[in-house]
Amino acid sequence: MNKLSAVLFDFDGTLIDSERFYFEAWGPILSQDFQLEITFDDWIASFAGHTLQRNVQFLKSNYGIETTDEHMWKRTREAYADQDLLSIQLMPFAGELISYLAENHIQIGLVTSNFKGVVSEILKNHKLYNYFNFFVTREDVQEPKPKPECYLRAQELCHVPASEILVIEDTVTGASAALAANLTCFGVSKHAAERSRLAKSVPLFDDLQQVYKELAESGY
Repeated sequence: MNKLSAVLFDFDGTLIDSERFYFEAWGPILSQDFQLEITFDDWIASFAGHTLQRNVQFLKSNYGIETTDEHMWKRTREAYADQDLLSIQLMPFAGELISYLAENHIQIGLVTSNFKGVVSEILKNHKLYNYFNFFVTREDVQEPKPKPECYLRAQELCHVPASEILVIEDTVTGASAALAANLTCFGVSKHAAERSRLAKSVPLFDDLQQVYKELAESGY
């Protein structure tokens, strides 16, 4: 990458440390409704980074669980409402990296399978919302990650060549979407299962501080 004009962040697991929050909602539902017990490692390996619709299909095909998108939507929204969304913390060094990009006049976008309301609430709570030039959320696409639609849309909003855009993702689902859109992608994850998958296709970093150092040392 000879020039960096825009950085596109994934949200859950990349900018915010939210996977434990989602697991603590889904785990009891799967146990109570379907007698399926999963661990946090199971969540990371098989569910994290995917849409509700995909996870419903995964439950059907891998566990023989007959449920519906509507049922899981209702149950998970109830569970999320009982939790404190604003308790979700930023990933380490997220704020510093975003500040660095803004100071260097690099566009900052968010590309997520989550919903705009959730994104807005959490980013505003952490005083980061106004740093972003644009958002591409679940409402904006017909086909979510791993399809490239979200990143193709983001590239249009950047108004710069694909070669000047960097994507930061924490799952192979998101990385696959970025690569399918012909964008450069860095993988950042602390989870062994996801790191193993990411390492097969993208440069892998331990955390956002390593990404910051990479960009700073490269002169961006």
